[in-house]
Amino acid sequence: MMGAVGRWLTAVIAVSLLCAAADALMPQGAVKRAGRLVCALVLMGAVLSPLAELDGAEGQRWLKEYLAGVEYREAELQETINSQMKVIIEEECAAYIVDKAAQLGWTCTARVECEDAGEGLYLPVRVEVAGLLTEEARSRLALLIAQDLGVPEDHITMDKGEVP
Repeated sequence: MMGAVGRWLTAVIAVSLLCAAADALMPQGAVKRAGRLVCALVLMGAVLSPLAELDGAEGQRWLKEYLAGVEYREAELQETINSQMKVIIEEECAAYIVDKAAQLGWTCTARVECEDAGEGLYLPVRVEVAGLLTEEARSRLALLIAQDLGVPEDHITMDKGEVP
């Protein structure tokens, strides 16, 4: 790459020097004006010469590879966002259950599992609650979880610990 740039720069400098020498040697008048026009065209050709060497197929291949890389990276980022969103929703639902239990005077911990419902939407599908709860507290909490979070009662697991 640097070799090509060096050759291009050498050609532009050489054409510039030749044009300057030709301009100095040309007589005044129409000949000098025509000579300057020719020198300008030759210099423009030297400056634009790399464009003639461009390979359109190579450029298209590079662009396709670049766009494929962008699409891959976009999918990778979307997957990362989705997995982080799932974790956040699971943690928020678990915190909701613990807070709801605390409002009712119970102490427990909760673990929520969510599944992808499409388009980055995650819904809770399984809940595990652990804590020293009475049978009545377990059933009321399971009912609240089913109503508020939409988790079927058969997907809610309650720790069978005994109340002290």
